[in-house]
Amino acid sequence: MSRIRAGLPALALGLTATLGGAAAQAPAGVKTFSARDVIEGTKVSREQCAALPRAVFVEAFGDGICIRYYLHGSAKGKAAVVFFTGDVLGLSKTGQREVEPGYLTQAPEYIDIASRVWGERLGAPVIYFGRMGMNGSSGWHGDRRTALEAEVTRKALDAIKAREGAIGFHLAGQSGGAMLVPAVLAARDDVGCAVVASGPLDFRRFTAAYGITFRVGGKRAHLDPMAEAAKVAARTVGTDPTRLFVLTDSADTAVPAKFQTPWLGAIEAAGGRALQIATGGRGPEHHALIEKSLFVVRDCIAGRSDAEIERAWKGRAGDDLPR
Repeated sequence: MSRIRAGLPALALGLTATLGGAAAQAPAGVKTFSARDVIEGTKVSREQCAALPRAVFVEAFGDGICIRYYLHGSAKGKAAVVFFTGDVLGLSKTGQREVEPGYLTQAPEYIDIASRVWGERLGAPVIYFGRMGMNGSSGWHGDRRTALEAEVTRKALDAIKAREGAIGFHLAGQSGGAMLVPAVLAARDDVGCAVVASGPLDFRRFTAAYGITFRVGGKRAHLDPMAEAAKVAARTVGTDPTRLFVLTDSADTAVPAKFQTPWLGAIEAAGGRALQIATGGRGPEHHALIEKSLFVVRDCIAGRSDAEIERAWKGRAGDDLPR
């Protein structure tokens, strides 16, 4: 598989360890997500999108994309927590496209349950954002980490905010999904807390290291968080700043720390503030920090200081999570 992936064996949000019997709570006969849809992409019309539960239709670079999102309860008058999951499309050892097996065990009903459980844990509405070509959203997941995905995401959040009556957002992203956090932050002033987990933030160096052609220009240009560090830095200072956290496991083999830490230096050089926390990731690659990213958002929303949050999470083992 591609080195940037979900890194998860099963249920939506990677919550097999913390969600318990969610699958048992879901209705019988649920239809799980399709590998074909991820590999080939899908198209959904504006009219078809309007008929779906919790979906918004946006246009970017001339493409119309239907974004599904999963929210339990109401976000009206509240700041909702938005979670961006990692990538699920990669290449096999023989060069064939393949999908993370755990993704194929997921279904909308399971994500709904996960959103409810995490909303209760965080004390805030939680939105699981269906990235392009995943989790019921249209488009092609092969366009991940691009200018197109960033623009679709920004416009979708605008539409979700208006539709749900939210007053703003908190953000958390894992791996490839973590790259959307700075892309969103650079363009909005209504984000309270933001957590980047295991993200390839120095993406030019990352692509060069693994023989990936870094695309520039057009809708499929790759995201370059380093280039937008100054815009993000400006959001972290001032009268109502975004609190920014980066979670890194130094033993991460999927996205090594050397591709994460330079972004922190760029933020600080631009006069911004961000806190990097060294904490253990789950799995054999020490990469999955999904639950911890959400718990750090919880602590940030609760108003805990940077020192308290760092003390709570620094050095914790990958499977050392609250019960």
